[in-house]
Amino acid sequence: MTQHTPSPWATSKGAYGALHVGPAKLDHPGREAAQYAADRGRDLLAQRAADAALIAAAPDLLALCERLLGFAHHYADASALLAGEGMLASAKALIAQAKGAKP
Repeated sequence: MTQHTPSPWATSKGAYGALHVGPAKLDHPGREAAQYAADRGRDLLAQRAADAALIAAAPDLLALCERLLGFAHHYADASALLAGEGMLASAKALIAQAKGAKP
C-alpha cells in the first residue's frame, strides 16, 4: 500500500487561481511533486491516490477531533490523560490550522 505524502503539507496559489497542495518543503508543491516522489522511490500516481484519500477524509477527521475534544471536556479522567500526553494542545492547534489559522 502506498503511503500518502508525509507532513508537513502546505497550500500555495498558482497561476489563474489554481490551488496546489503538497509537501511544504517544496517551493512549488504542485509542480515539483513528481520529482519529490521519484527521489523517494514512490509511484506518483499511487501516492496521489493516497493523498486524495487523505484529503477526502479530512473533514471527517476534523469533526472527530472536535468531538473528542468535547468528550474530553466533559470527562475529567479523559481530559487529564489527553492533556498529560500533550494531545489536547495538539488537537486544538491542528483544528485551528485546519480552519485556516496561521501558526
